[in-house]
Amino acid sequence: MSISFSIVYDGPPVSEGTIDARDLAPALLAFADLVDEAAPLIDPSLHQLSLRVRPDFREGSFEIYLEVANLYSKFVGLFGGTDAQAWASFIQIIGFSGAIGVFQFLKRAKGRKPSKVTFERQEKVTITFEGEDQFDVDSRVWQLSQNSQARKAIEKVVSPLMDRGFDLFKIKKDGKDSLTVNETEATYFKAPIEHESETTSEVNTRVVIVAPSFNLGNKWRVSDGGRTLYVAIKDQEFERSVQQGAEAFRKGDILHVTMQTTQWLEGGKLCTEYAISKVHRHEQGPKQQKLP
Repeated sequence: MSISFSIVYDGPPVSEGTIDARDLAPALLAFADLVDEAAPLIDPSLHQLSLRVRPDFREGSFEIYLEVANLYSKFVGLFGGTDAQAWASFIQIIGFSGAIGVFQFLKRAKGRKPSKVTFERQEKVTITFEGEDQFDVDSRVWQLSQNSQARKAIEKVVSPLMDRGFDLFKIKKDGKDSLTVNETEATYFKAPIEHESETTSEVNTRVVIVAPSFNLGNKWRVSDGGRTLYVAIKDQEFERSVQQGAEAFRKGDILHVTMQTTQWLEGGKLCTEYAISKVHRHEQGPKQQKLP
């Protein structure tokens, strides 16, 4: 069993119906990398997807299909629906179906960070950009958009529009356009810049909550007993509990966490950021005694 879709590059480099292998090869390899990053979001054990190029090249475009025959029954069992529903759950995440996949999400984001991200349910995330109406995406689309390897792959797929003279990129499914990106929109798909000489370390520790934040994405203020730190919360399950009101906080609450410390050089200066990658336990502080 397989599924087919087309990707199209258009512009002066394909005016004669051919395309330079130096433009084509990196894009195909990057698409394969993207598939590798997307598959575990469906099922962590799903790692045998393969991306193949069909032999029937057409002028100005080339068609690629995915083959997952040996794991197809697992797709169906995982989603408990029809064959079409099982496939749709995978192709939607990348953006082949025309719904909001990772390509469509990045196009809509226009290189911006959301002003608010709310985990409504396990399978849905509500995104808000400043000055715009909120909209929902599959939580796995959000995860893929935050995956550094996936972002690098997506940038390479669209890069012919940035540096090779192409002016249009498309994803097509069943003859219909699922995505269209023009030359001016190509920069929306650039991967976030990695810091110079970046190092990351993790340690299990305890911190006292000084000031929590109930706006998703904002940093919390905590104390490790000797200093006050501003930390990002990367534990999505904990953030979801906070957003849904399942976690209540009071002064003196302690979190047992895995603390992530990231350091990098910027203009010759050492910079440090802190993040809580996992909240293992929330220990409530002592209740305040009422005066008689």
